[in-house]
Amino acid sequence: MRRPTLVWRRHVALVALMVAAMAIAAVGVVSARIPDAAARAALLVQAQQRWAVRRLVHYRLVMQAPSWCRMDAEIENERVVRVYENSCPGSANTVTDLFDLARRLDRNPDTIYCAAGGCECLEQRFVYVEYDRDLGFPRAIRARRQRTANWDGLLSYVLARGVPNCLPPRDTDVVRVLSLDPLS
Repeated sequence: MRRPTLVWRRHVALVALMVAAMAIAAVGVVSARIPDAAARAALLVQAQQRWAVRRLVHYRLVMQAPSWCRMDAEIENERVVRVYENSCPGSANTVTDLFDLARRLDRNPDTIYCAAGGCECLEQRFVYVEYDRDLGFPRAIRARRQRTANWDGLLSYVLARGVPNCLPPRDTDVVRVLSLDPLS
């Protein structure tokens, strides 16, 4: 049996490297669709308009902020008037506070950061908000990270350590409204 020559080994290594590069490129193309900041801002404005039209003056708001705690408060004229339960690290929020939080978390959506674990992957951080279709208030606010491969120096990274994992992580729940009930 004949042993592979050095040239044959180089060809195999080159083909393996090309396959790895194509896999990284595919992940980059799939994850390169960054949601448009202007579209998110427009959705927020539309939701605020729906809230303003059907604005409730007196309501009870129950939410998780973050997911491991519970906040239950009575709101009147967008001020907390009574707290029934609060096992969360912060104070009770109103719907106006939730709109402000969404705006604040989405303040720098065009900033590019090194992903956790190193700069072989880059990420953009932004907020994803689900709005109530009828009243417009934020039903859920999630932190989202979109990752792409960092093409500068990627080849040397792949040769030294293998293909990096640039898949986006799961969304992080910031706020989840469990119920919003009108009072009087």
